[in-house]
Amino acid sequence: MPVLVERIDPIAVNCLIWAGAVSRAEALGFPARIDAKRSDFGCRWISYFCADADLSDLDAACPLELRERLRPVVAGLAAKGAFRMMLVSNHRYSDPMLSAWRTMTATDADYASDPVIVHDLPTAARTLGLTPAEAEHARVWIDGCLERI
Repeated sequence: MPVLVERIDPIAVNCLIWAGAVSRAEALGFPARIDAKRSDFGCRWISYFCADADLSDLDAACPLELRERLRPVVAGLAAKGAFRMMLVSNHRYSDPMLSAWRTMTATDADYASDPVIVHDLPTAARTLGLTPAEAEHARVWIDGCLERI
């Protein structure tokens, strides 16, 4: 399954949706689809890992390579304002990888992201400063994306 790169309008939050078996190639390929110069890519992001997200194809080197591919993207987005990345997962298979990712990126002084791991979408929305109505809009929007894939 792909890693979807989308924008939730009108709340101006970008979203990565990880669903199904995510190949190493797909995980490493999505940064090329994010052009930080475009106005539709902003500073608030939700990376949503579905309950069926299978990251088992991502070997130990993959997160390191992904961080390097994302480094210029994140720097470009952070140049627009305070960059915020919420990692949303409550799944025993993706949680260990996300914990390692958070440690690896948060301790890298040259990487402009300090992602926050939460276990549900309402918490992610509140942390990003969304209203309850905007949080519900994001939930419905993500559910709609999942129905289409």
